[in-house]
Amino acid sequence: MGINVSKISTPKLIPECHSKLNRIGEITLESFTNTNKKTRNFLSKNSPARLKELAKMNCFAANKVKTELDKKYGEKNYVVIAIGRSVSSIAELLKVMGVETKNIPLSGLRKRTVDDIPKEYLNTYKSSLVQIGLSKTDLKNKPDKTYVIIDYSHYGRTLKRAEEMLRCEALLGDAKNLTSISINELLGKDYKKRKFEDLFNCSRFKDFSFVGKLHVDNLNNVFEVCSPVRVKEYQGNITQGLRKLFWFNTFNFLDKNNFKNIMPQFVTK
Repeated sequence: MGINVSKISTPKLIPECHSKLNRIGEITLESFTNTNKKTRNFLSKNSPARLKELAKMNCFAANKVKTELDKKYGEKNYVVIAIGRSVSSIAELLKVMGVETKNIPLSGLRKRTVDDIPKEYLNTYKSSLVQIGLSKTDLKNKPDKTYVIIDYSHYGRTLKRAEEMLRCEALLGDAKNLTSISINELLGKDYKKRKFEDLFNCSRFKDFSFVGKLHVDNLNNVFEVCSPVRVKEYQGNITQGLRKLFWFNTFNFLDKNNFKNIMPQFVTK
């Protein structure tokens, strides 16, 4: 399948879509399930075709990632630490599928090392990690669980730097149950076959991220900059509407009682 990575055109009936989405509120699996059939049909019919395609790709990617991690570490025996916005939508769907997932905002590490980061920034970042269950104590108390850092990897430097940073003494230390793997490797042959490389290079999934962009030079501002509330503040109404429609369509493709039935036909013709 040759996926088109062009920008998403807005729905023709965007005001009506916004109105219905606002009545639903936050788009979660539960709120989707509770939405009446008439509203579902209207939103599905008026969602941009490109957005539907991205939602299908997200379903496929999340299922493939979970399947590979289950095989590698055993189901429920790992915790996913998703880095930044590129894999945020996949990570959020993994969480819905029952995978313990931590999505941490971070960028700007490709040409930097942990030694370049001011200590006070790391201390503030550490506090935010502790609050979401990522600390030396957490990893030590769960020795049978593997903490897997994942990210999209172009050259591999960002993922390597991210692991080095998290392993520093100020954060998680040199934990034996901490490792990393690229989303490219987890998707395997499907990474290029299904054009995920193009999607990540064009940052298409970043538009639907639940976390904001946090540069390595701004680690002292982690909650203020990257909370879901602030992410919404920085986005226009149309972008917010597209994000909601993306998640609406994502849940529209799911069988909530059997996530393993998310099959490749969602992304093939």
